[in-house]
Amino acid sequence: MQIAFRLGTELTVATIIGGLLGYALDSFFGTKPWGLVVGILLGSAAGCLAVYRVAMTLTIDDEDKNND
Repeated sequence: MQIAFRLGTELTVATIIGGLLGYALDSFFGTKPWGLVVGILLGSAAGCLAVYRVAMTLTIDDEDKNND
């Protein structure tokens, strides 16, 4: 349960941060809504990458325990 909460939190936070940065760029450059869209997409991609890295680390740790 703890691992699932961590993975969900990482994905959510990365998406929110990307959206906020995109919104800030929209306000600065006046390009609404493109900065927000790009920010959410990049944030989601970064969140997926973070989740993938954590999942691979957990898989490697689990395989090491099974080999012992």
